[in-house]
Amino acid sequence: MTLRSILLAASAVCIAMLSTSVQAHDPSPHAPAAKPAKVTHVTCVQLEDTARYTNDLTVPAIKALKTRCDAEKSALAKKPVASKSK
Repeated sequence: MTLRSILLAASAVCIAMLSTSVQAHDPSPHAPAAKPAKVTHVTCVQLEDTARYTNDLTVPAIKALKTRCDAEKSALAKKPVASKSK
């Protein structure tokens, strides 16, 4: 056996051993991050902030809050303003 054939055989064995240890990894770290879900609101002030809170009226709790807030706004609009008089 010549030195060339020994080196060729040794490199073939090394490549074979290296290729058996190669494994694919989980691709999820490379996936784009999902947008965080909007939280639901509890107060009328939060109901007006549509950038942070969801305003999906198909959700019964949000729909009830909207009707309550609209009723409060209309009650405040109809209430006469008391003026100070001496």
